[in-house]
Amino acid sequence: MRLTRPFRRLSPAERRLWDAYPTGAWVDLRSGDPEADDPANGAGWGPERTVRAEVVAALLLGAREAAPGTTPGLRLAGARITGDLDLSDAVVGSKLHLLNCHLAGTVDLGDAKTQGLRFRGCVLGRVRAARCSVDGLLEFDGSSLRGLRIDNAHVTGQLRLAHARVDPPGEEGAARRAAMEDVRKPYSEAERRERGLDDGRRWAIWAGGAVVDGGAFLRGLRTTGGLRLVGAKFHGGLYLQEASISATAPAAAGAAEGGTAPDGPDGPPADDLASGGPPVAYAVYADFMEAAAAEFSAGFTAEGTVRLRGARIGGVLSFDRAVLKAPGRSLHLSHMQVDELILKPAEVEGAVNLGYSRIGVLLDRLASYPDRVQLNGLAYEALRGPWTVAERLAWVCRDPDGYRPQPYEQLAAWYRRIGHEPDARRVLLAKQREHRGTLRSTGRFWGRLLDVAVGYGYRPWLAGLWAAVLLAAGTAVFSAVPPVKIDPDHVRTFNAFVYTLDLLVPVSVFEQRGAWDPAGWTRWLAWTLVASGWVLATALIAGAARVLRPSATA
Repeated sequence: MRLTRPFRRLSPAERRLWDAYPTGAWVDLRSGDPEADDPANGAGWGPERTVRAEVVAALLLGAREAAPGTTPGLRLAGARITGDLDLSDAVVGSKLHLLNCHLAGTVDLGDAKTQGLRFRGCVLGRVRAARCSVDGLLEFDGSSLRGLRIDNAHVTGQLRLAHARVDPPGEEGAARRAAMEDVRKPYSEAERRERGLDDGRRWAIWAGGAVVDGGAFLRGLRTTGGLRLVGAKFHGGLYLQEASISATAPAAAGAAEGGTAPDGPDGPPADDLASGGPPVAYAVYADFMEAAAAEFSAGFTAEGTVRLRGARIGGVLSFDRAVLKAPGRSLHLSHMQVDELILKPAEVEGAVNLGYSRIGVLLDRLASYPDRVQLNGLAYEALRGPWTVAERLAWVCRDPDGYRPQPYEQLAAWYRRIGHEPDARRVLLAKQREHRGTLRSTGRFWGRLLDVAVGYGYRPWLAGLWAAVLLAAGTAVFSAVPPVKIDPDHVRTFNAFVYTLDLLVPVSVFEQRGAWDPAGWTRWLAWTLVASGWVLATALIAGAARVLRPSATA
């Protein structure tokens, strides 16, 4: 699009902008009064500060040539821009910089190719920039928006929304929705959810599949809807310090009878639904996101589930001093890969899921976790934090699904890697005790016997202690009530200690059993000593095997 002559009529403000564009000079329409210049009051600004969106679009699309030796650009401050700014499918060769402007209409950048776009301290309507390419900075610092959609967009510079306010877009009307459909092939329910038509959720920012080469700086962001970042790539990191994300669960739209919603690209996954409960409210929905780092820290607040299932974080993923609240699950971090996870929120309400994730370093503390923590399948290379072994054992016992062996084995393997073999044995003993609760009565009885005897082989010294007690008791009893010689003609000298020891040893060594027969009630003691000897020997062999082959249990 290229205009050969200006509009027939331009207001004074538009004329200033028209004349300044070839050199990229600023056009400042502000009065100097901060209250009067607040773009929140821009709907009441008069014609001296009003510019039509079509004039802005015409300039960006080449209505005027650049002045020789200068770089053209549109830089406008304190203006009320009326109408929709439609740059969809366009190729824009100059930069746009709006400061403290009021634009109530839609900014449409769908499929466009642009230079840097900056909307600083502005009040905007909906911004639709799906599949656009921005060669430079895309900025909304300090602005207020009615929804931002940048799915599958590519920003070569930074994405900035520091201290911005983003609310979900309003209803756009049935006419627009009908225009998007092919009457010969209407969308299925799954397709409508995929396109966001019947998602039932209120997304403030929709950035699925977006690629940002620079950092995404969303510090201090405020939203009343969720952030949808599925498959997004932030090569320079994602930074949400001090951001506040307040999400609400979808209404009946997209939800099945009984309060559960069907699975789909944007529907709540089945594992995030409580049985018979309402659909999940997502503050951040970022499955399969990739980032060099992700900071949900330093006062980050989320009212709703933060979900990063399958995310790949090349550096640090931090929830340090974050506030996380959700009625069901506050954090869903399963199947992730992250170099370092800092999980030290200031407050957490709702379950935490770390299942099947791969973490290099996990820095956390006991107060970071609620009563329900899913750890099955979690693997980590190092643990950091002021934890005792007892606290770590309480940590692995919080799985709402009950006993799982893998968290104990992973924790024991970690203690062994750092040379704390006694702590590793303590963890594995706790594992056996938890497993005992899942067995039938006979299994529980035998397990309790092994626990008392030798601590399932992880405390073999108990066998020696029991042997000493039994040896002392047998020696005392048989000294007081000696057994009867079986062969009176055979000359033998009775020794109560040797006799008791021979009963305890599974195979007679001193040939005392066959020479003496216990008398009266002492027979029960003799039989007890023989049975105990077999139990202790079996337990000692099992314990020795564990000591000699520790890696087999880890």
